[in-house]
Amino acid sequence: MRIALAVVAILFPNTSPAQGDAWSLEVLERYAAWVRDGGFACPMATRITEVGPDGGGTAFKVACGPVTTSVTGEEVAFRLTLRPDGSRRVEPWRE
Repeated sequence: MRIALAVVAILFPNTSPAQGDAWSLEVLERYAAWVRDGGFACPMATRITEVGPDGGGTAFKVACGPVTTSVTGEEVAFRLTLRPDGSRRVEPWRE
């Protein structure tokens, strides 16, 4: 797993959240794991953007892509809602 995270660091050096702070590789993997737990394919989160409150928690747009390719803008995105009770809801992203 650490090798995969190192590859991501090289391939995606400009990954950052809405506030301008760099997301750590551990955070990217955690969000990818939450998307996978929701039943969707997400080899690695490439970008995470907070999109605000969502009725039952805080919503994020999580872009997912293969670990071995660069960010192309064609990654698959999901809406991940983190609820105050610790549960999560994942659904395909809709504009």
